[in-house]
Amino acid sequence: MITKRQYNILSFYLTRALFLGGGLSLLVSLSKNDLLFSGIVGMLLGYVLLYLFFKKGRINNLVSVIIACSVLFMNALSNTVLTSTYLLYSTPICLITLIFFITLIYTSKFKFSIIGRICEVFIVVASIEIFLAVIGLIPFIEIDNTLPMFSTRFINIIKGIVVFTGASLLPNLLLLNYKENLKFRDIHFGYIVGSILMILVLFLIISIYGSEFASITRFPEFMILKKIDIMGYFNNIENVLVTEWMINILICSMVCIKVIKDRCSKLLFYILVVSLFLITNIILNSGYVYVLYIKNYFYYFSFILVIGSLIIKKSKIWSYFFILLNLLLRIL
Repeated sequence: MITKRQYNILSFYLTRALFLGGGLSLLVSLSKNDLLFSGIVGMLLGYVLLYLFFKKGRINNLVSVIIACSVLFMNALSNTVLTSTYLLYSTPICLITLIFFITLIYTSKFKFSIIGRICEVFIVVASIEIFLAVIGLIPFIEIDNTLPMFSTRFINIIKGIVVFTGASLLPNLLLLNYKENLKFRDIHFGYIVGSILMILVLFLIISIYGSEFASITRFPEFMILKKIDIMGYFNNIENVLVTEWMINILICSMVCIKVIKDRCSKLLFYILVVSLFLITNIILNSGYVYVLYIKNYFYYFSFILVIGSLIIKKSKIWSYFFILLNLLLRIL
């Protein structure tokens, strides 16, 4: 299967994937100046839940397929929006999503260990790009923009915690059935580093732009990249750095498609992929307002799905329901 290092790298990528292209802007609009508090508590809650999942062991095969399809759907939306907005302005949306799904179908043939090795290669480039971005943004930090704290409605802070926990943890559940003999102490590092990096990005957004401006910006994580100017030699490199996000989304999607391929029959696999492709295009062509609406509610759904995945084994009614659906999957 995959090594301890590959698991941690994959976890690092999966932890960040759902934040890109909508998750960060939702967190900013919810928690405002209490953004960091929501992020830190959300990370701690996610860490505890991840430990409980490891104590539980494996997750239901059907549940893993539902999670994989949900995360893949959100990744397809995020990748297409980011690509069409900042890189391929004139390229038809249908063509972008088609190339995305064809690439994933091809990579679904890879063994999980190969996906792990691909991550080991890309993490070097990702580390360099992340380092350049952070170094380039440090001069623009204004701590006053993060104040006053605890001025946000309590319910919005709770919502921020729920969003952070769901977004960071849900994709990580896809790795549980591939952990083999790895212990929790072997793999928790990837989740922690990925979450801390997201909290750092939130801090950069709020300290550079302030909560009021950042909350009305579609992609504040991209806007801060426009400010990077390292010694007058490295500037206007936001379109280069944004490729790290797209690679992140692609790697997460590769894991999703592999889970679907391993858990479904060939016919059902292609039915699901084609359905996701069609639904993605229908929503994207309906306008960004619909994309935003779906994204906002998805993060609450992701938290519910996390909690449901944790307790589903203890419910006889749910167990019988999923046994029947698993039998249906095998028949198909």
